[in-house]
Amino acid sequence: MYRRLIEAVQLEGSTLIMIRSMYSGISGMKNFQTKLDVIGNNIANVNTYGFKKGRVTFKDMVSQTVMGASGPTQDKGGKNPIQVGLGAQLAAIDTVDTQGSMQTTGRVLDLGIQGDGYLVVSEGTPAGDSFFATSTYYTRAGNLYLNNQGYLVTGAGHYVMSVNPDDNSLQPVHMNGGNVQEIQSLSISEDGKISFIKEKGLTVAEKTQEIAGKISAAAKNLVEDPTSLKHVDSLVKLTNEMKELSTQAKREADLLQIEAQSLKAEADVSGDQKAIQAAQDAQTKADSAVAEAQKVINAYNQLNPNVNSVYSAYQNYKGNPNETTESAVETAAKTALTSANDLFTQSGITADSVALAIDAIEYVKADKLGLMKEGDLYTTNHSIALAKFANPGGLEKIGENLYVSTANAGETNILVPGSVGAGSIISGALEMSNVDLSEEFTEMIVAQRGFQANTRIITTSDEILQELVNLKR
Repeated sequence: MYRRLIEAVQLEGSTLIMIRSMYSGISGMKNFQTKLDVIGNNIANVNTYGFKKGRVTFKDMVSQTVMGASGPTQDKGGKNPIQVGLGAQLAAIDTVDTQGSMQTTGRVLDLGIQGDGYLVVSEGTPAGDSFFATSTYYTRAGNLYLNNQGYLVTGAGHYVMSVNPDDNSLQPVHMNGGNVQEIQSLSISEDGKISFIKEKGLTVAEKTQEIAGKISAAAKNLVEDPTSLKHVDSLVKLTNEMKELSTQAKREADLLQIEAQSLKAEADVSGDQKAIQAAQDAQTKADSAVAEAQKVINAYNQLNPNVNSVYSAYQNYKGNPNETTESAVETAAKTALTSANDLFTQSGITADSVALAIDAIEYVKADKLGLMKEGDLYTTNHSIALAKFANPGGLEKIGENLYVSTANAGETNILVPGSVGAGSIISGALEMSNVDLSEEFTEMIVAQRGFQANTRIITTSDEILQELVNLKR
């Protein structure tokens, strides 16, 4: 009877041991399956810009204590605990936040981050000078674009945010107030500031100066060749064009004066002394442009009758060609040439005055748009923002190359690129994935063999259980 009882207990203990090993094998299979899932995701994103690879780590499960530990006694030394592990479980799936290699693209709006930090992007609604963000995300993928309103956005349409270094406030990057068609020679510096040159056409005053120069040349040619019908026609035609241009140049100056006065009124309301001084300078230069433009009209009024005299003298010459009538044409052409030279000189002064007024007005307007103006170069006061976290591994991936902050990521620090603790912006390059294919294939082999080894535990345990079942046959 006792022999049968002992056999039954031994059989039960062996069965329990086999079941325990089977469940350990199952836990190992599940873990290595998860490891393969992560490896597969890493390899799938090997060419995803800004992607950060994942890494799986395991930990053992609770162990079953067969016999507890005992301390030393008078006759014996201590005994260590006797425990049987019950398998493995998932410890963590880490995001490995190491620097990826830079791939040069040559495209200005492709931005790579060399160092720590994430681009700050938001969903929201721009409203004038304000932006109401509904969601904020972070990304290392810097393939950016300009939308039809002049905002810098990601491929998914999220607004790229800039930081005001004075108070760390965030606003979307809005290029030149939305007038992107004026922008040329765009560049982005390492500190995230955007610079560009505005495309400029000829002002009416400059066109007036150009025509005035042609009038002087036509009059000079006529002095040298008074009998030339071509020179007479050219002089009359250009003078007629000048009539309309001189009027347009005055209108151009008047509009600049009105714009400068409006800017001065706005600056006076703001109370900003720097803005008031700049607006006053713009108004003074616009007033000067108006006065000089009026002088162009006066100079034209002096030129026009002289050109009419040239035309009349030439008509007399055509009706009665002789030395006297030819000399009369030459004399009239010399008088017209003097007036034309005066007009050319005055139109040059006017063109310079208009250019100075436009430059002063653009300076005030640039300041309102958050731009610094140095000659023809405009640079943003704000920098493209970078966010830094105490624990970047605590960020949560939500797809589309985006992360969101979590409780374990730490406080979000908004920084200017290149400042202490923040990476630098590299324009014309993109950060590649930090996935190493050789490492992933090696880990894949390890996971495959680990999975196979755990299946062997289950099949071996099953065979032993089968032997126990057949023990009584």
